[in-house]
Amino acid sequence: MASKKTNPAARRAQKNARRNARKQGGSRPGRTSRSSRTLSLYDLDPPGIYYQEWDKPTGTDVEVMAKVIESFGTDSREAATMRLLLEYRGIYGPHIPLAAAGHLDVILQDTDLVASLTESVGSTAGGVRESLHSLHAQGMLLVADDGSLWMTVPPGTPYSAAGGQWAFVEQKVAAPA
Repeated sequence: MASKKTNPAARRAQKNARRNARKQGGSRPGRTSRSSRTLSLYDLDPPGIYYQEWDKPTGTDVEVMAKVIESFGTDSREAATMRLLLEYRGIYGPHIPLAAAGHLDVILQDTDLVASLTESVGSTAGGVRESLHSLHAQGMLLVADDGSLWMTVPPGTPYSAAGGQWAFVEQKVAAPA
C-alpha cells in the first residue's frame, strides 16, 4: 500500500476531508484551534477566482535564487520575478496566492490607496505596501472576482458571516481600469 506522501488519491482525499471539516465548522485533526495560532490565508481557503491557484516555491530562498541566477542571470526578468515570489513567501507563508498578491500590487500601483494611507498614517509607501500585503495574508483584505479590494472578516471569527463564512465588509478600492 502506498503512503499518503506518494499516493495522489490519498492526498486528495485528505485535502477534501480537511476542506469539508472547515465548511462544517470542525478543525483539522491534530491541529490547534484558531484561538491558539494564526491561520494562513491558504488555511482560510478564501473564495473567488483569485484564490484558485497557489504557488509553493521549493527549496530555500538562497537555493531558489541560485538556480534562477545560474540559468538566467542576476539582472534578468526571471530573477526579478523570483525575488518578488520570495518576498511574497515571506509575507504569505509557503503557499502564495499569485493571482491575488499580484493583483493587489496592481491595485497599489494604479490607485491612490497607498498615497492616501501614507499621508494618513505617516508611513512610507513601502511600509504601507507591506502592511496591506500582511493584512491580505491574514484574510483581512481580499480581492473580489471583479478585481476590487475589500475589507473582510475571515470565517470562524466573532464577526464572520452567518454559518462561519467570509464577510465582505467594505469595498476599499474599485478594480483598476
